Amino acid sequence: MTNKHSEHAENSSFFQQLDICCQKIAGLIGEKQISEWTNSDYINLSRLLSRKTKIRLSESTLKRIFGKSKTSERYYPQKATRDALAQFIGYENWDKFEFRDTDQVELQVPNIKTREYTPNMQAKNRATWLVSSVFLGIAFLLAIIVLKPTDKEVPPFEGIQLMCVNPDGITPHSAIFKLVAEKNLPDSADQFSIEFGDGRTKRQRFTSNMLNHYYEVPGRYYPLLFYKNRVIDTAYVYLQTKDWSVTGYNLYDTTRVYPVPVRGDIGSHETIAASANDAFRAGVDTLKTFFLAFSNVKPTNISADNFELSVELKTSANRAGVRCSQVNVTLYGEKDRHYFSIMKPECTVWTSYQFSENRKDGSKYDLRAFGHDLSNSGLLKFQVRDKKVTLFIDGRELYNTQYNNPMGNVMGINIAFSGIGEFKNFQLKDLKTGNQF
Repeated sequence: MTNKHSEHAENSSFFQQLDICCQKIAGLIGEKQISEWTNSDYINLSRLLSRKTKIRLSESTLKRIFGKSKTSERYYPQKATRDALAQFIGYENWDKFEFRDTDQVELQVPNIKTREYTPNMQAKNRATWLVSSVFLGIAFLLAIIVLKPTDKEVPPFEGIQLMCVNPDGITPHSAIFKLVAEKNLPDSADQFSIEFGDGRTKRQRFTSNMLNHYYEVPGRYYPLLFYKNRVIDTAYVYLQTKDWSVTGYNLYDTTRVYPVPVRGDIGSHETIAASANDAFRAGVDTLKTFFLAFSNVKPTNISADNFELSVELKTSANRAGVRCSQVNVTLYGEKDRHYFSIMKPECTVWTSYQFSENRKDGSKYDLRAFGHDLSNSGLLKFQVRDKKVTLFIDGRELYNTQYNNPMGNVMGINIAFSGIGEFKNFQLKDLKTGNQF
């Protein structure tokens, strides 16, 4: 199940604000230009940020924010990260910094320089003086008009919310979203849109204050409300299951999914699987690339920031429609999700991961550590201790990283195979309390 997560870096004005914030930070901590910073400067800034805001950003993340690390696309940090940067320079949060009154004039108004005109009484042509006076008068009036503050300079996003009126249910589920505002909207409704979070449809604009979306795969989703290209709110949709369920679908088919019978009994640690024949009879075209997603979605008292998942996985053998034999693991938290994909070593350009706000894509980063052939099975261990992530396969550590934004409790899990896969000996427990899934 390959989901692409849009970043908030589509508008150049966002980066203008980010660059100004970076310059202000640099001015606070020293006299060196950002271009002259070394690794020790980023380590020092990481320490200072952590002390002042209680948010720890690694030096590698800071290098990406400040443009030190060169990537194919400019990195635009998550909201919590931007809040921390704004708090460091004295603002309550990023929105307060971005829509600050004094700097709005500085950033958005052309730098109109008026000069006092002293007529030259020795001039031979009085017409030149009159023309110049007229132009100066027009420039002065334009400056007054442009500089005059208006209510539309700062979009009043406070009080605008994305509400799902029926967020809880089972699949299939038609979720109803409403655009709620305490006062009048600052713009027409079609300037607001939703990214539904299931990776199956593109962002959709409001034509009125209400939108519907059809969710067909169990899970916990985090739809985003956009104003133009800016995320301003989020909501959730939570679709639970009874024990394990299987959903089949074909790649690039965003309109149809197929419930597939489950084989096995999770309570006895038997193999949990679904057969190719069952998938075919359910409607899946098994001659094309297809996926089978095993879902067990329910609320738990297991912390999504302190847990251990252990499961023996076996991906598809080589067959028509399956080249990379991938498996995708998604663990849903109350506030966000953990997700990673494991593929054959030659396919890692298509891998990706997300651990809360920490996201990377194999097309931009070296994720060869996620390249493993599990067609003969392998024991996966996924461990999170105090937001520090470690992944193991067959007892060998393959990757570690960390994140900042807390996830709340575990709200379910999804294991999706390309083609026919299976798993057994599934265990998920809280590392502090010992509570079991």
